Amino acid sequence: MRYTRAQLIQELNVRQSKVLRLIAIGMLLSFALPVLAQYTDMAAYNELGGAKEFARRRESLCAQLKGGNALFFSNIINTPGAHYREDNDFYYFTGIADLGSAVLINCERKAAMLFQPQQPVRVKMVLGSNVLGMPKEQQQAFGFASVMPIGNLDGVLTQAYGQGENELWVRLGFPDKVDGARSELGREYADLYEHPYGEDVPLSRNQIKRLRERYPAARMRDLTQVVDDMRNIKTPQEIEILRRVAKISAEGNRRAMARAKPGMFEYEVEGEAYYWYYKNGAQGVAYPAIVGSGPNVNTWHYFSNRRKMAANDLVVFDYGADLHHMTMDITRTFNVSGKFTPEQAKWYAVDLEAQKAIINALRPGNTYQQAGEAGKAVYVKHGIGDQFRWLGPQGHFVGLSVHDVGVPIGPIKVGQVLTVEPIIEFPDKQIHIRIEDTVLITENGPEILTGGVPKEMADVERLVGSEEN
Repeated sequence: MRYTRAQLIQELNVRQSKVLRLIAIGMLLSFALPVLAQYTDMAAYNELGGAKEFARRRESLCAQLKGGNALFFSNIINTPGAHYREDNDFYYFTGIADLGSAVLINCERKAAMLFQPQQPVRVKMVLGSNVLGMPKEQQQAFGFASVMPIGNLDGVLTQAYGQGENELWVRLGFPDKVDGARSELGREYADLYEHPYGEDVPLSRNQIKRLRERYPAARMRDLTQVVDDMRNIKTPQEIEILRRVAKISAEGNRRAMARAKPGMFEYEVEGEAYYWYYKNGAQGVAYPAIVGSGPNVNTWHYFSNRRKMAANDLVVFDYGADLHHMTMDITRTFNVSGKFTPEQAKWYAVDLEAQKAIINALRPGNTYQQAGEAGKAVYVKHGIGDQFRWLGPQGHFVGLSVHDVGVPIGPIKVGQVLTVEPIIEFPDKQIHIRIEDTVLITENGPEILTGGVPKEMADVERLVGSEEN
């Protein structure tokens, strides 16, 4: 089709009008979208103490570092098929959950600069705005000295470290994640290095490499241990959230056990708890559910959950929710028919006795070694002292990661949160008994956060199969 001059002018005017409308819509979206921000959860941010609390954490960090700048990176890409969950250390000091971010904390001025990707209008429309895309007055509410494009970070670092004027504090240790401790991430990195087609340098290692290449004069220091010491003692706000997520997790697990019966698939037990977690506000799970029955019971971290449970199967059910980046961990062991066999009952009683002995010893003034010895004494009394497993991977701190920073050794401190999960197992008999609770250390002794799930033998037997699906 050939256009006349008049028709061409008319067509251009129509197209120009459409472009102007799209620009206007984009401008409106750029102001409206902050309300729809997808990743930074303002309810979580405020319940954790808001700008004042995160500023306090940064100031406390700087007081221990005694100068220089501290640099933390967020995740750059999302986990496929999952709700976004931020890098634990970045989140701990910012409360921000936005892809591709960095925060630089100047410890002399006690000021933090947030750097984030500049989002095109289309990205804001699809994903919601990050902090950088918000109006200035909304940015200021987060308490940063400035919010700048991520492309400005190297300019700021060049000015600070062109001649090595300051120390640059970064995480030289491994990151952790919701269901993995720093050491576990380190082992994953080793697997990548070993595989002939794995990554040569994983993301967190590559960031360190690039900083060293670009700023060789900077005095690079590791802040991992300082961060871990801070994270290990929970704040009052974190404790309240831990109590909430413990209540949600415990009730979800209780309901799942109450609906368990022979002929169900393991994943149905998982589904009952998962439904309750999300119905009551959890943002995710702390780790994939473990519902190990029958021949699967001796695989400690069995995640498949595809087997149909048979009568009198022993079941290990290990599951917990994630709320505001705080995790929970609970395990109960039960007979799916509702009644332990005599041998199952014998060892269940021993395991429960040991768990109670350990928990009772978790008091300020004692050590974790003393608490472990209290549990081991129960095993020795019943002739299985060589079986005792509690410290190490069988008992761990809980917080931003379900296998949180630190190892439970040395003095017991107020504000620490950890699991107590002694194990008894005889693989040749398909017996694995694990009773696990998450415990808060208070000035007055241990507070069992996960007590909403019955664990006395008679109560467990009454509970299993007592409710309709």
